[in-house]
Amino acid sequence: MERQTNRRAVLVLLLLAAAAGLALRLWQLGDAFDAAGLPLAGRPSTWALGVLSAAAAVAVAFLARGLQPRAVYTETFSSGRPELAVSLLAAALILAGSAADLAAGAAGAALLVGFLGVVSALCVGVTAVQRSRGIVPPLAVHLLPCVYLVVRLIVDFKGWSVDPAVLDYCYDLFAAIAAMCAAFHLGSFCFDRGQRRMTAFWCLLCPYFSAVVLAGGGLSRCLLAAGLGLWTAINGWQLLED
Repeated sequence: MERQTNRRAVLVLLLLAAAAGLALRLWQLGDAFDAAGLPLAGRPSTWALGVLSAAAAVAVAFLARGLQPRAVYTETFSSGRPELAVSLLAAALILAGSAADLAAGAAGAALLVGFLGVVSALCVGVTAVQRSRGIVPPLAVHLLPCVYLVVRLIVDFKGWSVDPAVLDYCYDLFAAIAAMCAAFHLGSFCFDRGQRRMTAFWCLLCPYFSAVVLAGGGLSRCLLAAGLGLWTAINGWQLLED
């Protein structure tokens, strides 16, 4: 009972941090930019969000550092119904976000990203179902979402790099990196060589930055952020289990 309570306490703190990050980002978007969209120096919203984000990263690192090593897939990821339900919801959100991008007329690299997003959503769903049956998913099922996140980060960063205001996209960048690293480290458990501490760090940090991203709006953007945030959060929840 004590172990479960500890996990619940971590979940509550993560939700509070995510809600605070979302609120501060909304404040920043309305407070820290001039009429031309350029950032204003020294705004309290910018400092507050930066301090909270740094504190969240340090707290998650401290929490992950205290975990005992665990490398075996079946000893790490549970097969309970709540985990299955949240994972399937995450898959549905990623699928909806990717489909929204495709429906908006994506072309070229964006079309590839949308297609890979659909495939990745299906992989997340397959992973959830196989875990619920006590089956270790094939490496490819974990590898494809990682490939999707790498390609998406490259394509997105190409667009971000022409924006002189780093504050416009830095939190999207942090969320993308966290999701990509989480997906990469989750795949290592397929060989029973998982790095529990490192994986937990990225899986617990991604939901925070995903919540911050929600403040920027955009249908597909919010759906994808919510889906990836849920997926990494439910994996983090399982990684915390003793």
